[in-house]
Amino acid sequence: MPTTPAKLTAEIEKGKLPAMILVGGNNEFLVDHAFIAIRDALIATNPGLAVQNFGEVTDLTVVIDDYRTFSLFARPRLLIVPEVNAFISRKELLGTYEKAIGDWKSAKTDRKRDSALAKLLHTLGLAGLDTDMTDAEIARGLGVEPSQTLSDMLAVAKAGGKRASRGESDAALLAETANSGGAPSTTLLMKTGAMPEASATIDAIDRAGAVVVCDLSREKVLTVLERAIKEVEDESGASFDDTAINSMRQRLGIDRMLADKFSKEIPDIRSFVNEATRLATYAGDGKRVTAAIVKEQIAEVAGGARFEFASLVTEGKPVEAVGKLRDLVAQARRDDPAMPVEIAVGRFIFPLADELRQMLAIQSFCRQRGIDAKRGIPYPMFKDRLADEINAYLTANGIAKQKAHPFPLHKRFEASRRYGEQQLIDSLAELARLEVSRKSGGTAAELGLELAVLRLGAR
Repeated sequence: MPTTPAKLTAEIEKGKLPAMILVGGNNEFLVDHAFIAIRDALIATNPGLAVQNFGEVTDLTVVIDDYRTFSLFARPRLLIVPEVNAFISRKELLGTYEKAIGDWKSAKTDRKRDSALAKLLHTLGLAGLDTDMTDAEIARGLGVEPSQTLSDMLAVAKAGGKRASRGESDAALLAETANSGGAPSTTLLMKTGAMPEASATIDAIDRAGAVVVCDLSREKVLTVLERAIKEVEDESGASFDDTAINSMRQRLGIDRMLADKFSKEIPDIRSFVNEATRLATYAGDGKRVTAAIVKEQIAEVAGGARFEFASLVTEGKPVEAVGKLRDLVAQARRDDPAMPVEIAVGRFIFPLADELRQMLAIQSFCRQRGIDAKRGIPYPMFKDRLADEINAYLTANGIAKQKAHPFPLHKRFEASRRYGEQQLIDSLAELARLEVSRKSGGTAAELGLELAVLRLGAR
């Protein structure tokens, strides 16, 4: 039977080391949290443990060979595999491919890129493809259109000599290893994503060691948030007022998302924890995070659902932005059936205009400082060198009412590279005309705003 992270760590602390451990689930934050806790418990309980870390793109056969190999110095060993993709069915082929492409596009670190590449190589294995084929042949074999992202990923794989993983045979290899066992005093710790309900491989691992499932339902979100806040308080020494926690949930859109009874979407736990950690650091050891601090520090960071829509527009995702706009308008009218469509849609014009104004101001700042705005700047460098200066520039010139957190500010900086100054000015003028028109009986706000979003994305 699958166990929980708390039960497994308690067993480990008693000296019981499973031969194989698999951690997975439908929530990436909970899976990462459990994986790290189990790894730390194993290392803390066994000071002489020899730890061997494998990369996300390591072939599973290499891992299994090491797992079965006896230690030359008879020391207990821990083999850590941060990405196992052996539990996916061929029916989910397209979904895995899209996940790999999406992770690659959003990756900010080499580790995330390695993870995305591992997913792609696994997908190729599922489809019976390999990296020695042409990009066009691979796209055709996957049933997708050729894309620059796919070509970039394949180029990296080929340059590194990476081949497609064994695909579905990885599951059989893991099951065989679980049944036959590994070398004495060796533990294999693996992490994966969502796990299927019925899998012979997972059952075999469970019999040989332990399977930890970290699934999250909408009903458990608030409980997880409470536990996360308690951990942040214990680590930082700061404390959170109840009103501050409620304000965070509202400003990060968590309450809105959970209130939508027609949605199955689960809020992003990681962003909530990151913001809580930042606010605890801001308040300081022994201090309290109040609702006033939350209002001061993250009103502009999250800005509610309206700013989520504006960010999609400026990030160059017009189709997704239109979809989000329609979802938010529908949600607003479910909350208040008497609200006219013009008002439900019109309130999204100003957040989008504000986003465009800030991008224009960032371009002006770069021009004054002699910074090439068309060149990308990694987030750590941006945070250390530019974030405070840009925040000061925006607030001093009345573009922003308060300083923004470096992360969303960096997203605006990156978004400003996609547009020319005249493009942003023209889009602002179009939004101004739309606002006047909708209030004087002209163009309907719903049609006008969607057209403005699509035109901006097409430029």
